[in-house]
Amino acid sequence: MEEQVITPQEKVTEVKELSSGKKVLIVLAGILLLAGVGAGSYFLGNKGKSQDTSILSPTPADLISETPTTTPTPEINISGTISPTKKPTVTPKPTLTPTPVVKQKTLSSNTSLDGFQSSNGGGNKTLEIRAGRNVNLVTRGFVSFDLSEIPAGAVIKEVNLRLYQAKIIGNPYGVGGSLKIDHINFGDSLDNPDYGLAALSSSFITLTSNNVIEWKDAIVTDQVKDDLANARSRSQFRIHFQTENTGGDVTGDFAYFEAAENNMATGNSPQLVVKYY
Repeated sequence: MEEQVITPQEKVTEVKELSSGKKVLIVLAGILLLAGVGAGSYFLGNKGKSQDTSILSPTPADLISETPTTTPTPEINISGTISPTKKPTVTPKPTLTPTPVVKQKTLSSNTSLDGFQSSNGGGNKTLEIRAGRNVNLVTRGFVSFDLSEIPAGAVIKEVNLRLYQAKIIGNPYGVGGSLKIDHINFGDSLDNPDYGLAALSSSFITLTSNNVIEWKDAIVTDQVKDDLANARSRSQFRIHFQTENTGGDVTGDFAYFEAAENNMATGNSPQLVVKYY
C-alpha cells in the first residue's frame, strides 16, 4: 500500500474548502430562519388585524343612524293649566274706586204751601193736610219741599216722602181704597185751581191703604231727580184716594195728616228724607 503524504499546503486548501461549505450552510440556515420569522410575523399580524376588525368594525345594524328624540313644545291645555316649563302670566289687579260716603238730609215742608183743596172751591193752607169726601165735596191734600238745601252737584241715591197720619174720620179707606200720590208743580202759592192741576206724574205710588195712626212712607226718588234736572226749586206732591166721589154724610170720610204748621200738635211735620253723595 502506498502511503499518501499530504503536504501542509494541501491541508490548508482542504480547510479552506471546508470553511466555504460551512459558510454556505450558515447562509442558507440564516435565510430559512429569516423566512420563518417573516412568515410567523405575517401570520400573527393578519390574525391581530382580524381580531381588531371584528371588535372595532361596526355591524350593519350599527351603521343605522338613531332617530333623534324630539322634545315636545309646551302647550296650554283646554282647562287653562300651564305646563311646568312655562310660568303663568300674572294679571294685575284693577285699582278699586273708593265707595262714596252716602249722606242724608231731612227737609221739612213749607208752611202755607201744604194743606188741602176741595172740589167745591174751598180749601185751607194753614191747618192740616186732608184727603177724603163727604156728601158735598171731594178733598185732596198738598205738600211742598224747598230743594235749595240739597248741595249743588249732589248725586241723589234715594228720596223718601214721609207723612204722619194723625187722625181718621169715618171710613175713608173703605170707601176710597188706597191713598195715591201725584207729582205736580203748583209753584210758590197753593190755590184752589191746584185741585185739578195736571200732574207731572199721576198716581205714581201708593202712600197707604190703612187707617193706622203712624208715619206713612213713599219713595219719590225719580220725581225729585226730575225736579232737580228741570231746575225746579221745589218738589211738590198731591195726595188723593183711588176712588173719588161725594157721598156719606156731612161729617164725611177723611184721613188727616200733620202739616208744617203742626196744627194737630203731633210734632211730626212732613219730611223729605234725601240720601245722596
